[in-house]
Amino acid sequence: MKKNKVGDIIKIAILAFIIIWIIIFFIDYFRARQAKTPLFCISEETKEYDDGTVYSCVGLGYKMYKYDRDSVEASVEFGPFFIKERTE
Repeated sequence: MKKNKVGDIIKIAILAFIIIWIIIFFIDYFRARQAKTPLFCISEETKEYDDGTVYSCVGLGYKMYKYDRDSVEASVEFGPFFIKERTE
């Protein structure tokens, strides 16, 4: 009986973690769509270039790039953690 309770607690904890992660992801996703900075960044960085700047934020499993450069058409890019910064 005790083993079943421990399993139930683990399942609830995992489910709670997934729900919290989904909420965090969507909050930052909708902020990125509005060209706002994300709330839940693990690390932030702003790179200077000759033609402008690029702000990057690494979240829990995702990245966001906000371009303020003349040579890059995209203004905001949001995606999985393995996306790369556009250089041109």
